[in-house]
Amino acid sequence: MTTALLGAFFSSAAQAEDIISRFTVRDQGQFAVDGSLSGSRSNSSYSSRYAPGYSAEQHDYESRAILGGNIGLGYGIELFADLPYVLSNHVGLRYTYAGNSASRDFEGDKGFSDATFGLKYRAFKSADGSDEVLLRASVLHHSGSSGFVNADASYLHIFTPAIKTAFSLNFEKVQGGPDSAGLGAYLMWQASPQITFVPYVRASRIDGYQGLSSYNTIAGGAQLRYTPVKGWNITPGLSGTHTGKRSSYVGTWNSLGASLTVQKEF
Repeated sequence: MTTALLGAFFSSAAQAEDIISRFTVRDQGQFAVDGSLSGSRSNSSYSSRYAPGYSAEQHDYESRAILGGNIGLGYGIELFADLPYVLSNHVGLRYTYAGNSASRDFEGDKGFSDATFGLKYRAFKSADGSDEVLLRASVLHHSGSSGFVNADASYLHIFTPAIKTAFSLNFEKVQGGPDSAGLGAYLMWQASPQITFVPYVRASRIDGYQGLSSYNTIAGGAQLRYTPVKGWNITPGLSGTHTGKRSSYVGTWNSLGASLTVQKEF
């Protein structure tokens, strides 16, 4: 039971994804290199309807660094890649069952993880440039259980030179499960030539697996891109995630994350 619960409620650090870069397709020959640090803390408490008297609390801590790159290939296509390095990965579990209490601590894998490769394609751009449709796909193959295929379609609309919105539909198929699908909404507001504010909200549905029921998550956050000089971007971000109840377990699960990305454009 402990192992199943651990897998069900485990939370990895929020990816330090630069949202503005996500919705940008670079022209042929343009490229960017970025480095990021991210970390998260997740807290959960839960009990099982099928095991009266069982209750548990879990705390997850993870931090990682990511080196990434993007290069425009022309014809509205961009290639991107990310190489993560896990700095810390700790899980603490405290549980009570049949009047007995116990605790366990887990240290996950650290060091370099598998690189992710992907493509972005601008499928449509209106004549005046105010509307775009982007397709994005990435893949990670691993002999264990960390591989995935991720795909999303996004619609972008420019209201004014300073205000842009984006809506995305995402699907991810995970090696060993669970699969997920989600929706996201983003606002990109350029408050000044140097500062762009990016709030967002995402909702996801995670499929059931290994006998556990499916569940929903809602996440929100904001990034603040600062461009001190042309070609350099510094982007701190904060995020929070709330996970809905499973039909098989009763409890709460909340996560807070922070990130910092430094990017050089060429």
